[in-house]
This record gives sequence, structure tokens and C-alpha cells, in this order.
Amino acid sequence: MAKKQNKKVAAEHREMVEDAVERLYEKSAPMLIGEALLFGVIALFMAFKPLAVFATLVLVIGVGLILVGLWRTISGFIMSHKYGIGGMDITFGLVNVALGVLLCVFPSGSMITLLYIFLALFLAKAIKSLIFAIHMTRARFGHWLIDLVLAIVLCVMAVMLLFWPMAGAVAVVYYLAMTLLLYAAADIYMVIELHKLKEAVDD
Repeated sequence: MAKKQNKKVAAEHREMVEDAVERLYEKSAPMLIGEALLFGVIALFMAFKPLAVFATLVLVIGVGLILVGLWRTISGFIMSHKYGIGGMDITFGLVNVALGVLLCVFPSGSMITLLYIFLALFLAKAIKSLIFAIHMTRARFGHWLIDLVLAIVLCVMAVMLLFWPMAGAVAVVYYLAMTLLLYAAADIYMVIELHKLKEAVDD
């Protein structure tokens, strides 16, 4: 009697697991495949039209700054009306709105300006990495040689991109395209693993 009960419980448990895996596969697989296709198409478009994509990114950033600026300005007015504070929020909100409008109205000039801002930040990061690598080299601590080589490469790249900013724009877009392709590959891998799990449970 106990054995029959145990077999019944095991069968019910197995059936529950099979149903759960089946639902997971039916819901997740189409979404993952669709996401992988979308990421793949966007990545290919970015690879063939990098400058157009970067211009679109500038427009998106501009719209985002306008929305954030409006929200911060409105919040500042509310805080100022209720509690007598919020002047900084209003100021920064209006600045964000102004920057967003400039990015949307003058995308070409703003794109170059934005590029130089990114490149200046990249150069600062490269110099910081170089200083850290030099300290590690003096101390002979960790992978100091690898750190030093990578820091020098970063500094050289940053200086080169400052002289050829459009190459920096293309590099940024290609980096984003590669990231999307990696996400697409990860989605396909998840679909394959879910399919293997489904087959294992069915067997």
C-alpha cells in the first residue's frame, strides 16, 4: 500500500515538473528567439550604418534629457511651493531641458560635442588607469605588466580618437553592436538549454 502511494506521489510530482517545464519552454522560447532576432537585426544595421545610428543615439539622449529636465523642474517647483526648497532642482532641470533641445535641434554639432565629451572622459579614465598601472609596476604587485600594457593601449587609443573623433563614433556603435550580438547569442543558448531540459523531462 505504501509503495503504491509513493509511486502515485512520484508520478504526480513528475507530471507537475513536466507541466512546469512545458509552460516555461512555451512561454520563454518564442520570446528569447524573437529577442535574439531583434538584437541581431539591430546589430547588423548598426554595423552597416554606424553614423546614422550614432545620430539617432544623440536624438534619443536629447529627448531623454528633455523628459528628465521637465520632471526635475516640475518636482522643484512643487518642492519650492510646499517646503520653500527646490531651487537647485529647477536650475538643473532647466539646464537639462536646454541641453536636450540643443541635441535635438542641432544634432550634427551636438554629436561632435558629445563625442568630444565622451572622448575626454575616456582619456581621463585611460590616464587614471596608467597612473594605477605605474604604481603597480613600481610595487611589482599583481599582473602589473598586463595592467601597464593595457593602460598604455588605452591612452594611445584615447589620443588617437581625439584627433579622429568620427572614428570614435564608429567604435562606440560597433561596441554596442557587438554587445547586442552577445545578448542574441545568449538568448539562443538559453533556448537550446530549455529545449534540452524539455527533452530530458519528456524522456
